[in-house]
Amino acid sequence: MHKLLYLLDSADISEASLPDAPEGFVRSVLLPDASAQERIAEISEAEVIFGEPTLQELRAAKNLRWVQMFWAGADRYQNGQFPENVLLTTASGAFGETIAEHALAMLFALCRRLPAYQISSAWEDAGCEKRIGGASALIFGCGDIGSEIAKRLKALGVHTVGVCRNAKTPRPFFDALTTLSCAEAFLPEADFVLCAMPSNRQTDGYFDETMLSALKVDAVLINVGRGRFIDTNALTKLRKAGKFFGIGLDVTDPEPLEETHPLRAFPNTIITPHVAGVSFGHLKETEEKIFRICAENLSRYSNHEPLKNAVDLP
Repeated sequence: MHKLLYLLDSADISEASLPDAPEGFVRSVLLPDASAQERIAEISEAEVIFGEPTLQELRAAKNLRWVQMFWAGADRYQNGQFPENVLLTTASGAFGETIAEHALAMLFALCRRLPAYQISSAWEDAGCEKRIGGASALIFGCGDIGSEIAKRLKALGVHTVGVCRNAKTPRPFFDALTTLSCAEAFLPEADFVLCAMPSNRQTDGYFDETMLSALKVDAVLINVGRGRFIDTNALTKLRKAGKFFGIGLDVTDPEPLEETHPLRAFPNTIITPHVAGVSFGHLKETEEKIFRICAENLSRYSNHEPLKNAVDLP
């Protein structure tokens, strides 16, 4: 008998919403209040885990063959300590729409200087604004999130340039494509820069002082991917020097960003606490997408078919 273990680390995940175990599987569910001993005991027997066990817990998983995450980012497992011969899959594809909406909410607010009006008690004009229609957007990441951002920007009349691994294959909603190694040539022309990149050796620290300096002085910079994509110190230094029309960050490095960090005090800046990808307990549609991905992969696994969203670990 195959053991399927659900690790529910959030009280917002409803046990009733979990996909049923297929024939030949026995299902076990651990709630957030489970003790460390209970978790280790269950994990040590599991063949399949749905959730995000820690690397330390995975050392006890002697029968494990597959981990299906409830989230899209597998950063925690990218350091080379994930068990060999164990499949890892994510819920990528479930979060694109909600994160894209968050990015556009930031973009609209920054272009219209809404943060300034929100904190001001004076009936005064806050200064010039920016139009979205007719602008040029450079979107780092052309996966689910980046594509959903591009789709919405195209509908608003924005010229979209995507940064991806393979720039030779056309993608819907992008007017042009480039790679990370060639993206520097596009930086000076971008009115808006929207970042939805994963964290890895190639992407971490990409936006250092040199790259940030190449952007327009009045560019709008938004990051809804991973905080390490942008050098926080370099961003702060350039913002102090008058760079950028507006900055929107849902992710930061470090995270959380301390309450007294200078970035928080700059005008026309929005910083949210990594909430763009709302799901469990917040957005039912995203929850349903996550569980559909889980259910499809569970069916594929039981039928010995290739799994979706497999992570290529180092």
